[in-house]
Amino acid sequence: MKNLLLLVSITIGIFFPYGHKFTFLIRYFLMALLFFSFLDIKIDKTIISVKHFIILVSLIGASFLSYLAIYPFDKLLAQTAFITAIAPTAIAAPVIISLKKGKVEFTLFSLVLTNIVITIILPFILPLIINSGNDITFNDILLPVLVTFSTPLILARLVKAISVSLWKKLIDLKDGSFYILVVNVYLATSGASYYIRNNLTSELSLVYEIGIVTALICAFLFTLGWFIGGKEYASEASQALGQKNNSYTIWLAITFMNPVSVLGPVFYVLFQNTYISLNLYYHSRKQSPSD
Repeated sequence: MKNLLLLVSITIGIFFPYGHKFTFLIRYFLMALLFFSFLDIKIDKTIISVKHFIILVSLIGASFLSYLAIYPFDKLLAQTAFITAIAPTAIAAPVIISLKKGKVEFTLFSLVLTNIVITIILPFILPLIINSGNDITFNDILLPVLVTFSTPLILARLVKAISVSLWKKLIDLKDGSFYILVVNVYLATSGASYYIRNNLTSELSLVYEIGIVTALICAFLFTLGWFIGGKEYASEASQALGQKNNSYTIWLAITFMNPVSVLGPVFYVLFQNTYISLNLYYHSRKQSPSD
């Protein structure tokens, strides 16, 4: 049902791009998503392993390889591939692992590690990747990224310190944050659709190319995660590397890059959720073979 809702929001954004006027809200909706994710984060130090850092390096490496492989053929497509692949582990990844009865702590640490490291390094990297005439510098990106990431973290910690009862009520509302993602996907799709209608009517083939590249990145990262995790953490590592915080890169793409670049993270939302739904379906069939 949730995947269908995401597909509906993408479809509405394509055909009714009235949300392009409100893309500035994407950042604040992202902060709300991060706030809910930070409410009950706990790190078990005993679960930290070398595999977490291999996942992190693989994430960054795959982003640069995608960019470098495509850049000689299409600069915009290469930028889109980079911003799609560089997204850190999704807020919902530990939830999926819990549904599969896996080791939630493993994926949770990847969530924290990748989000923090990617937040730190992106202000250095993005100006080089964008390489446009807009003169976007490290300082232009650093403050917005740090504020966007640190504000919800500080607020979540303050709520828990000040009022445990309010903290518990907010945790009960955490599942409802999915609908914030739905709104973000609609706004991002609207912005991209509006830009394409007014500036890229003769280059619609680029949209199909972005879709194909995004599907390949999605399949590669989920598969690579299985190999990194090995027998003990195959599912956990696959989820940590493949399931992405697309709201984060949607905001980055819409704020600092060409509006078409946002299609990468938008397509990724659809592909990753389709894969996860199928994966959960087959997992439940495996657990209940008599059904």
